[in-house]
Amino acid sequence: MAICNGCLVLHRDGEVAYCSEELDGNSCTGYGEPHLAGVMACRITPLGKRCAHCDEVMRLRLALAPAFVLQTLRIPVN
Repeated sequence: MAICNGCLVLHRDGEVAYCSEELDGNSCTGYGEPHLAGVMACRITPLGKRCAHCDEVMRLRLALAPAFVLQTLRIPVN
């Protein structure tokens, strides 16, 4: 079994963003193979730019999420 030396970076919806080996100019052995440095969530994309894909996923999740109301803020209805 092949093992990649890099870290696999995933977008917030679970889709593969990139492998750290690719940023170093090396090739990844395959996204489906184990990665020696593990897996982490996409927080910072190459060149310090925000990830538009992750931003869109989070925008949709927040828009579709149920409203959060603290129990102490609920108003009893008679």
